[in-house]
Amino acid sequence: MLLEKADGGDLRSLRALAMISVLLGCGLRRAELSALKVDDLQIRQGHWAIVDLVGKGGHIRTVPMPLWVKAAIDRWMSSAMVTAGRVFRAVSRHGTPWGKGISENVIWYVVRRCAERMQLDHLAPHDCAELAQNYAM
Repeated sequence: MLLEKADGGDLRSLRALAMISVLLGCGLRRAELSALKVDDLQIRQGHWAIVDLVGKGGHIRTVPMPLWVKAAIDRWMSSAMVTAGRVFRAVSRHGTPWGKGISENVIWYVVRRCAERMQLDHLAPHDCAELAQNYAM
Protein backbone atom coordinates (compact mmCIF):
# COMPACT_ATOMS: atom_id res chain seq x y z
CA MET A 1 0.00 0.00 0.00
CA LEU A 2 2.87 2.36 0.74
CA LEU A 3 4.17 1.97 -2.81
CA GLU A 4 0.71 2.67 -4.21
CA LYS A 5 0.52 5.94 -2.26
CA ALA A 6 3.93 6.95 -3.62
CA ASP A 7 3.01 6.19 -7.21
CA GLY A 8 2.17 9.06 -9.58
CA GLY A 9 3.20 10.61 -12.85
CA ASP A 10 5.06 13.73 -11.71
CA LEU A 11 8.77 13.80 -10.93
CA ARG A 12 8.34 14.00 -7.14
CA SER A 13 6.09 10.94 -7.21
CA LEU A 14 8.57 9.01 -9.34
CA ARG A 15 11.33 9.90 -6.89
CA ALA A 16 9.17 8.93 -3.90
CA LEU A 17 8.30 5.59 -5.50
CA ALA A 18 11.98 4.86 -6.23
CA MET A 19 13.09 5.86 -2.73
CA ILE A 20 10.45 3.81 -0.95
CA SER A 21 11.12 0.88 -3.28
CA VAL A 22 14.80 0.91 -2.28
CA LEU A 23 13.94 1.26 1.41
CA LEU A 24 11.48 -1.65 1.28
CA GLY A 25 13.16 -3.87 -1.30
CA CYS A 26 16.78 -3.47 -0.21
CA GLY A 27 16.51 -2.43 3.43
CA LEU A 28 18.77 0.61 3.19
CA ARG A 29 19.01 3.24 5.90
CA ARG A 30 18.39 6.94 5.20
CA ALA A 31 22.12 7.76 5.16
CA GLU A 32 22.80 4.91 2.74
CA LEU A 33 19.94 5.96 0.46
CA SER A 34 20.96 9.62 0.37
CA ALA A 35 24.57 8.64 -0.47
CA LEU A 36 23.59 6.09 -3.15
CA LYS A 37 25.45 6.72 -6.43
CA VAL A 38 24.75 5.57 -9.97
CA ASP A 39 28.02 3.63 -9.99
CA ASP A 40 26.84 1.66 -6.94
CA LEU A 41 24.16 -0.05 -9.05
CA GLN A 42 25.79 -2.98 -10.81
CA ILE A 43 25.09 -6.45 -12.13
CA ARG A 44 26.76 -9.11 -10.00
CA GLN A 45 26.44 -12.80 -10.80
CA GLY A 46 23.61 -12.05 -13.21
CA HIS A 47 21.55 -9.99 -10.73
CA TRP A 48 21.26 -6.29 -9.94
CA ALA A 49 22.85 -5.23 -6.67
CA ILE A 50 24.01 -2.22 -4.71
CA VAL A 51 27.73 -2.93 -4.37
CA ASP A 52 30.27 -1.89 -1.77
CA LEU A 53 27.65 -0.11 0.31
CA VAL A 54 29.26 1.50 3.35
CA GLY A 55 26.73 1.20 6.15
CA LYS A 56 26.43 1.74 9.84
CA GLY A 57 29.69 1.24 11.68
CA GLY A 58 31.65 1.37 8.43
CA HIS A 59 30.57 -2.13 7.41
CA ILE A 60 30.79 -2.74 3.67
CA ARG A 61 28.24 -5.00 2.06
CA THR A 62 26.60 -5.83 -1.25
CA VAL A 63 22.80 -5.70 -1.24
CA PRO A 64 20.73 -7.62 -3.81
CA MET A 65 18.21 -5.47 -5.69
CA PRO A 66 14.89 -6.95 -6.83
CA LEU A 67 13.89 -6.17 -10.42
CA TRP A 68 10.87 -4.13 -9.32
CA VAL A 69 13.21 -1.86 -7.33
CA LYS A 70 15.55 -1.48 -10.31
CA ALA A 71 12.57 -0.63 -12.53
CA ALA A 72 11.45 2.13 -10.13
CA ILE A 73 15.00 3.56 -9.99
CA ASP A 74 15.33 3.42 -13.79
CA ARG A 75 12.02 5.26 -14.22
CA TRP A 76 13.16 8.02 -11.82
CA MET A 77 16.65 8.30 -13.33
CA SER A 78 15.31 8.44 -16.88
CA SER A 79 12.70 11.10 -16.05
CA ALA A 80 15.18 13.19 -14.02
CA MET A 81 17.99 12.60 -16.54
CA VAL A 82 20.34 11.29 -13.84
CA THR A 83 23.36 9.59 -15.43
CA ALA A 84 26.14 10.06 -12.87
CA GLY A 85 26.70 11.03 -9.26
CA ARG A 86 24.05 10.53 -6.62
CA VAL A 87 20.91 8.74 -7.72
CA PHE A 88 18.43 10.92 -5.85
CA ARG A 89 18.22 14.69 -6.37
CA ALA A 90 16.04 17.48 -5.14
CA VAL A 91 12.96 18.40 -7.16
CA SER A 92 12.10 22.09 -7.48
CA ARG A 93 8.65 23.64 -7.04
CA HIS A 94 8.41 23.64 -10.81
CA GLY A 95 8.98 19.89 -10.98
CA THR A 96 12.53 19.92 -12.30
CA PRO A 97 15.51 18.10 -10.77
CA TRP A 98 18.30 20.22 -9.32
CA GLY A 99 21.34 19.87 -7.12
CA LYS A 100 23.73 17.00 -6.64
CA GLY A 101 21.88 15.01 -4.01
CA ILE A 102 19.42 15.04 -1.14
CA SER A 103 19.66 15.06 2.62
CA GLU A 104 18.40 12.38 4.96
CA ASN A 105 15.62 14.79 5.96
CA VAL A 106 14.20 14.73 2.44
CA ILE A 107 13.87 10.96 2.71
CA TRP A 108 12.17 11.37 6.08
CA TYR A 109 9.57 13.76 4.62
CA VAL A 110 8.94 11.59 1.54
CA VAL A 111 8.15 8.56 3.72
CA ARG A 112 6.05 10.65 6.12
CA ARG A 113 3.99 12.14 3.26
CA CYS A 114 3.24 8.69 1.85
CA ALA A 115 2.42 7.35 5.32
CA GLU A 116 0.03 10.24 5.95
CA ARG A 117 -1.82 9.39 2.73
CA MET A 118 -2.27 5.89 4.19
CA GLN A 119 -3.37 7.45 7.50
CA LEU A 120 -0.40 5.92 9.34
CA ASP A 121 0.83 8.15 12.14
CA HIS A 122 4.07 6.51 13.14
CA LEU A 123 5.89 5.23 10.08
CA ALA A 124 9.52 6.25 9.63
CA PRO A 125 12.13 5.34 7.00
CA HIS A 126 13.82 3.04 9.52
CA ASP A 127 10.55 1.11 9.77
CA CYS A 128 10.79 0.41 6.02
CA ALA A 129 14.23 -1.13 6.49
CA GLU A 130 12.91 -3.27 9.34
CA LEU A 131 9.96 -4.39 7.20
CA ALA A 132 12.35 -5.36 4.42
CA GLN A 133 14.53 -7.39 6.80
CA ASN A 134 11.52 -9.15 8.35
CA TYR A 135 10.09 -9.92 4.92
CA ALA A 136 13.41 -11.46 3.80
CA MET A 137 13.44 -13.86 6.76
